Amino acid sequence: MQQPNEVFERARQAREEGRFQEALQDHLWLHEHALAVSPDWNGVRLSFALRDWIYLAEQFAPARSALQAIRDREAARMLQGAAAVERFREVAAINEALGEVAATHQLFLALDSVDASVAEQCAELAMTALVKCQDFQLARRFLASPEQRIAQLAERLNGAAEALASQPASAAPTLLAFVLNYAKEVRLVLAVLRGMDEADEADNMKKAALDAIRSNGLRAIMQRELDQPGSTLAAMARQQEQDDAA
Repeated sequence: MQQPNEVFERARQAREEGRFQEALQDHLWLHEHALAVSPDWNGVRLSFALRDWIYLAEQFAPARSALQAIRDREAARMLQGAAAVERFREVAAINEALGEVAATHQLFLALDSVDASVAEQCAELAMTALVKCQDFQLARRFLASPEQRIAQLAERLNGAAEALASQPASAAPTLLAFVLNYAKEVRLVLAVLRGMDEADEADNMKKAALDAIRSNGLRAIMQRELDQPGSTLAAMARQQEQDDAA
């Protein structure tokens, strides 16, 4: 039986060697069948595998069309009685990879009209698209309690930081992922509030997001990241360049 990691590497090699149709077939297999072989492959399926699929699509137009077809199929299923959070996650991830976040916004609008309860479950996944499409009114409707949202996000970060504190240095990238995700989600909350002309509330929530972080070091990183998005990765890149030059 084919293993997802082997197929993934085979697709990458085929793309690099210009065997685009073979690479596409492997990507299609990964997306449709990898989870049946390896259920824990879902994270890779909706991140690194999609990234490589887009690399292929930049050189081979049928690859983009194939990914759009999967997106359209799953979006249609969402609106035909098979709505589920994981299906919405898949569609949103594909749209993000394609640079077509407006399609996620439109799907969420349609889903809200046909199954409001599932739309509420998917609201967190849709928030990036709602903000990018500047539909702040709809986003605010699903952000009933900014305070509660900030508290939930902070608890995730604090829990991860404390769980990883005793881990070796190799755990640092995992902690960084939690930090950057926290910053991203907090910025979404602030963007919604500012988009609705709730500037004072946004300032209060920014302060709350910082105060809720129990680690002084992480709080300093977060302050910088909220003020200057991308500064953490930029600083890491500069440090790596200095280390390489030493």
